[in-house]
Amino acid sequence: MGAEMYTKLILSGARDKLEDWKGYGQGRELWKDPELLGYLNNAHNDWARQTLCFRDSSTEAICKILLLANQHTFVMDKRIVAIHKGRLLSGWPNIEVKDELWLNEYIFSWETRTGDPRYLVPDYEVGKLRIIPYFDTEGYFSGPMTFAAADKSITKAGANFSTYLSAGNQVVITGAPLNLGTKTVATASVNAFTVSEAVTNETSSAAVIQKVRDTLWLSTSRLPLNQLTMASDNEEPEINFDYHPKLIPGILREAYEKDGAQTLDPKAADRYRILFQGHINMAKKEKYRLRHSSRVLRPNPGTL
Repeated sequence: MGAEMYTKLILSGARDKLEDWKGYGQGRELWKDPELLGYLNNAHNDWARQTLCFRDSSTEAICKILLLANQHTFVMDKRIVAIHKGRLLSGWPNIEVKDELWLNEYIFSWETRTGDPRYLVPDYEVGKLRIIPYFDTEGYFSGPMTFAAADKSITKAGANFSTYLSAGNQVVITGAPLNLGTKTVATASVNAFTVSEAVTNETSSAAVIQKVRDTLWLSTSRLPLNQLTMASDNEEPEINFDYHPKLIPGILREAYEKDGAQTLDPKAADRYRILFQGHINMAKKEKYRLRHSSRVLRPNPGTL
């Protein structure tokens, strides 16, 4: 069996180990393809979660967070399993990952502190991260607003838009169902501003507009970008190709837990679980060697 394996080949390898080709394709196999595919995705996800092998600091959907005026908590992509650090687009190079115990000890009134972000707390709420400090209310507008399609304008009496917005700024709109999302400011006056994108005619009493004050880029470890589907013949797991065959024990550990007179085998399930965990542990060591430079002790200058 070669090192590089496509999804269908991995599943065939698992079925070989299970000796389950009798009646395959005729509905008489013990494990259906969707079952084995589910086990493969679980193994692939476990591999990513334990080894942290999918380091990612550039995929926008996962790593890019728009930091808005008057907001401290933001949604994390569900594929993130670890956040190592962050950086601001404006130039601050290291947004440190901290927990609440550290913040309680070292950052006075951190829960209400506003300013330029310097720390973040992953999973502060379920599936969300918090930044500390967070940006103040400059560029935050709420209340009744009128959206006009003809000139792509947004109007609010007494908003003082021109004080806080200028051409090229981005804003995020909520509370106006027909105009949700991110838009780019084209012009700004006291009571109105225009945007580059299309606007739908609408009057909303609960509209909220928040200026994008900065952009946070996360350095993460994540799950695979996509779950395997067998949609194409050349689909393959995202992990390095030489680990592809080592996913098969991860499939078998679950396959032998399927309840049934011909499928349930707890001893076999445990055996393959141990084998799969051994492969993961080996991959973790190889990843450590790859990412950490060796340190060699040398005599200090002048001692010889």
